[in-house]
Amino acid sequence: MELLYRVKELLSSDTATLIEGRVQDFRRTGDSSDLIIFSELSFCVLTANTSADLGIRMQEAIPPEGFACWEEDVLRDALRRSGYRFYNTRSSFIVENRWIIPRLRELLTWADHFELREYLTRNLRGIGYKEASHFLRNVGIFDFAILDRHILKILSKYFHVEVPKTLSKKKYLEIEKLYISFSEKVGLQPGVLDLYLWRIDTNTVMK
Repeated sequence: MELLYRVKELLSSDTATLIEGRVQDFRRTGDSSDLIIFSELSFCVLTANTSADLGIRMQEAIPPEGFACWEEDVLRDALRRSGYRFYNTRSSFIVENRWIIPRLRELLTWADHFELREYLTRNLRGIGYKEASHFLRNVGIFDFAILDRHILKILSKYFHVEVPKTLSKKKYLEIEKLYISFSEKVGLQPGVLDLYLWRIDTNTVMK
């Protein structure tokens, strides 16, 4: 299979070292303070229907205490001034999600990561399966597929996956099952494989 071959090529290249460094960064984030972890959760709220690059720019513009403590109007204006399109809705989501801050470190110790993802999608604003999977990967839990447009494009190309405009829970889990099966063939955790597929599609390694 061509995709399997391309991933294995990268495993023998300098990309593997770069990605291993990123994986260690994610683990360190998961061991960080409540504010840093919540900043990562807020980053994933901000990337929904936008881009990781824009989310990173917003995270650089707003300190962790901004996501956790600023008044909603202050946070909203900071997002707007930084060029973020959905500043009204997403600032509201972030403020509404603050209740989880004291629980974050305890939640990340849950043994059942799939139950943890369900909990996040049920109880947080602006967090669906993609965003929850993205957040968990960025704090060192690598069990899930992050089905963004880059990954879906690759799955459509190499596995002829039919990708609807909107992914229902059922469809997300169906595609994720195929993705996880491929990750097992490659010998990589799903959240780590994501970085290799991003490299193939975009020639970058982002978070």
